[in-house]
Amino acid sequence: MTKIDHTELPAIGAPFEGGFYAGKFFGADGVLYALIVAPKAEGETERVFKAEPTADKGARSLRDGFANSEAMNDDNHPAAKFCRDLRIGGFDDWYLPSPHEAALLAENLMPGKGYVPEQTVADDFKEGGPEAFSRTMYWTSTEFSRRSAWVQNFDYGTQNCSGKGWPHRVRAVRKHPL
Repeated sequence: MTKIDHTELPAIGAPFEGGFYAGKFFGADGVLYALIVAPKAEGETERVFKAEPTADKGARSLRDGFANSEAMNDDNHPAAKFCRDLRIGGFDDWYLPSPHEAALLAENLMPGKGYVPEQTVADDFKEGGPEAFSRTMYWTSTEFSRRSAWVQNFDYGTQNCSGKGWPHRVRAVRKHPL
């Protein structure tokens, strides 16, 4: 994968690499990445985290959503499998974001209104926009315990845990090295 000059990145929320540019972050490997969020129509759904409340070996990273998603890429993990099965814009490396990556999505693309007025500057992601996150909880790829996993709230901007069997929103992401 060819690196991209980080000084040539588009504006937050602009079309980029099969989705929309969501910001820069350092991965668990110390590499600087561009985070790309999938188009809502193709890359968002509602799923449970896991069909059975058991521990997930390899799904504990707070920073590496791709590694977590790879460890859970099976039918027992509907949220992660949905993301890993996606083929959007010629890319097949979509995954369920880690809490670190989900926090970046909320920081830059949370729709605003209500408790957090006009959070994002990206018009398509504002309340009522075609790419806007729903003002609810989205799964991350990180397990908290054998019965729960981390979620990102796109209403308040907070993170918490939820039971793995509860259905929540899922929005795929991918990353590109800078």
